[in-house]
Amino acid sequence: SIQAVGIIMVVAMLVTPAATAQLLVVRFGQMLALAVGVAVVSAVVGLYASFYLNVASGASIVLVETALFGLALALSPRRGLLARRTRPPALAPGS
Repeated sequence: SIQAVGIIMVVAMLVTPAATAQLLVVRFGQMLALAVGVAVVSAVVGLYASFYLNVASGASIVLVETALFGLALALSPRRGLLARRTRPPALAPGS
């Protein structure tokens, strides 16, 4: 139903900026600041996209947040998918 979609979008708007920030920083204060920044940038870009593309504003904001999370997941210096590729393999114990 429509109510379930709305609940999922609200949860995504709450969780995605924090998850994105957690991929990029270590300290909690930095994570809070970055999460707020991601949320503000996502809201502004999503609202502009919504206006110019004539789509729903909530969905476009969540789409921008998800895109930023995907970028952070791929490019994170500690846990990113690209960092795993370039990191040398760990030595086996006893070798």
